[in-house]
Amino acid sequence: MIVDLSKINSGFSDKLRAITFYIAINNLNSKKSKIFYIFEKITKECPFRFSDYCEIKNIKIIKLKNKRASTINLNSYNTEITIKNVAKNNPFKLISNQVLFREWKKSYKKIIPGKKLKQKLKNNVLPKNSLGLHLRTTDRTLKFSKLLNIQFKDTIFNFQLEYFKRNIYKILQNNYKFKNIYIAADSKNIKDFIISRLKETKYNIYYNDLIFKKGFRKTSGEDFLIDFFSLTKCEIILSTVGAGVTQSIFLIKGRKIINWNNQFNRFFFVRFISLFIIFLKKIKTDYF
Repeated sequence: MIVDLSKINSGFSDKLRAITFYIAINNLNSKKSKIFYIFEKITKECPFRFSDYCEIKNIKIIKLKNKRASTINLNSYNTEITIKNVAKNNPFKLISNQVLFREWKKSYKKIIPGKKLKQKLKNNVLPKNSLGLHLRTTDRTLKFSKLLNIQFKDTIFNFQLEYFKRNIYKILQNNYKFKNIYIAADSKNIKDFIISRLKETKYNIYYNDLIFKKGFRKTSGEDFLIDFFSLTKCEIILSTVGAGVTQSIFLIKGRKIINWNNQFNRFFFVRFISLFIIFLKKIKTDYF
């Protein structure tokens, strides 16, 4: 099967959605392919290739140097896991959109770390009763003065993030019974602050000792995926904003995901206003 990812210019989660859609199609096809010929590019949003670090169960991956024609037309704007996108891209005449939609979500379970990552993950062993902290901060944080510029529902304001960071012990203590905490973050400052804050308490702290870089993406592809697959081993994920990474973890392992930004707390009214602005923008785009 030809897997064309050349039009996925957004992050890893969108690339993963496209790949799992191809897997779903292959699973439902009467003539199943045992080889995926993948063509993909390194982009600003995803500066690494899926095929360099990940594998698909029972599928051999061959990397293509040149693009080949594919009957599936997926891009950064039509990979969200919705029945609407399934209807747009369903290649089958006799298989319903609902069946393909369910198969798409099930296909995530076939995504596994490659050999290189597996070796690294062996050094990142976590206790079974662990809580994962997913701290997405760099590209999903907005100043409140820029409220009207908000574009994504998975956005957190800088003062909310500051509160979360400084009150992390209280948040964990009052709501969760876990003593083992895995920390995954895209900001060195916030990660170091939370590690130091929790180390002063009774929590056991685990994390990937990575090197942060300058640029749009602060971590390497390898370090990002070590955090990603480590979070799949946690019983529950507490995320600042949720988004594609936590959705993928849920579909791969069925872990409980808690989006702190969506919880009923002191920032509920701020969240309501944010979502209402996004809703109005969507109406304007769709109907005007």
